[in-house]
Amino acid sequence: MSEVFNGVIAPVVTPFDSQGELAVETIADSVEFTLECGCHGIVAAGTGVQETATLTPAERKTVITETIKAVDGRTRVMAGVSYPAQPVVNDLIEHAENEGADGVLAMPPWGVPPSRKANIRYYKHIADQTDLPVLVYNNPAVTVDMAKETILEIAKIDGIDYIKESSRDWDKLAWEFERIQHAGHAEMLSTMDVLLPTLMTGGKGIVISAPLTVPSMQIYEAYEAGDLNTAVELQRTFGTFPPDEADAGLTAVCKAATELAGVDVGPPRQPYDAIGETGREAIDEWMDEMGIPRM
Repeated sequence: MSEVFNGVIAPVVTPFDSQGELAVETIADSVEFTLECGCHGIVAAGTGVQETATLTPAERKTVITETIKAVDGRTRVMAGVSYPAQPVVNDLIEHAENEGADGVLAMPPWGVPPSRKANIRYYKHIADQTDLPVLVYNNPAVTVDMAKETILEIAKIDGIDYIKESSRDWDKLAWEFERIQHAGHAEMLSTMDVLLPTLMTGGKGIVISAPLTVPSMQIYEAYEAGDLNTAVELQRTFGTFPPDEADAGLTAVCKAATELAGVDVGPPRQPYDAIGETGREAIDEWMDEMGIPRM
């Protein structure tokens, strides 16, 4: 198993201008904010928070290229290659390799829900297409919630190195840790709500966007240093974020926070909702309390 993408892996928020077009010139600023918040690796155009499903394949390629260029070797970059059409997946994998990505990430296809067999076939194809580390990203918010038995079968495929479980279902996570992580099939990552129990159960980290990477890094470092009391106190942070006033979803929250930090990433791409003024004020207050960097 690869350990290239252990720790806190941060998807970079995708910027759009006032017309909803990809703001290419702001991608580097979004990367800088993400790096300033701290992480062990970066994701380009691959997750739900990054609005991946709203991007065209050409836009995905641009984001991958500009992200790798902006990172400039300071950390590892994983490129998103998910798509409901296999030829586009192939094209994205080839582009990621040519641009120098260190790994690829794939959610299940979105749109028509794929069957169990289709998902297994999809991930086997991706693993066969590249020698880069592959992260399987189970994200029920964007596509199907794959059953744990399906994820286990996928984890057994040669070339599958990581599983990111976003469901927040602890029974499911515990089952997967035993049969995937501890059985030696793939490294397990989860999300912010269950970061500390993930580490305590042998998981290797999380995938989460800035500024949530700030407390995530603190939890990870406290746990690695054996300071469980501090890690527990920091884990409670996620009980207060997102604030109750910010109820438009994690994408909108992370974009609002990035803007409040000084990076003009714009609101979520239409037709999705942005955070209102009351929510932005609550996010800003949380950022001050947590010492989130301002650009």
